[in-house]
Amino acid sequence: MIRIKTRLILGAVLGILGLAWAVLGASPLSAAGVGNWCDGKFIFKMNIIGVPKGKNPPMNNTSRKTIFVKLYGSSDIYLTQGPFAVCDGNSFDPPYDCNGDPLKSPTNFTAGAVFQLPCNLNVTADVTCDAGDTQACYDIYYRALGTPGGNVIITTCGILADGVTRVCSSNNTGMISRNHGTPTFTKVTQALTTIKIPGGQTVALFTDAFQYWLWQYDNQGLKNGMVVFCGAECP
Repeated sequence: MIRIKTRLILGAVLGILGLAWAVLGASPLSAAGVGNWCDGKFIFKMNIIGVPKGKNPPMNNTSRKTIFVKLYGSSDIYLTQGPFAVCDGNSFDPPYDCNGDPLKSPTNFTAGAVFQLPCNLNVTADVTCDAGDTQACYDIYYRALGTPGGNVIITTCGILADGVTRVCSSNNTGMISRNHGTPTFTKVTQALTTIKIPGGQTVALFTDAFQYWLWQYDNQGLKNGMVVFCGAECP
């Protein structure tokens, strides 16, 4: 009788714990996996996957949450303004925006993914967003996942009005490596939503300073990177 009661009590406890785990696991904050940093304001999460061979199918689908890049080498992820969305998840073919239109320049872009995000008011910049544009206040965190080994440096760049000349920020994420042990997040807000012009001003995304914006994703063997966007209090 004692054994039966013990089993019943244990089963009930495990059931309650399982239900609590399911509820917590379903919450946006737990899904983001950034502990208390998000402060309960998780907005968007995506993965950037490094692959040894180029992807062939078009990935112009705003419901996706992944972008494919080179496992070794530099890939371009073009940035457009609007609500958070992966417009084009394939960095190996010509880039398309969230309206299904190709990004164009005098020479045309031959390859690149496209990610859409609001202008970020939660940054320090000499030139900020223009009034009336899609804006938000948020922080960005990046975590290197997968098998230990590999690293990445992400740099925000802008392309001038000629559609060719690229200016890259002197303030990038630094090298983020997938070391042994539990992967940790690195805060990369300033690096991914502003350009520090070498010897000049800091410019926020989507000002008139540049015609196009992008992340230059310099990968050295990192198979999976997670990017998490969390709401923040406006300064």
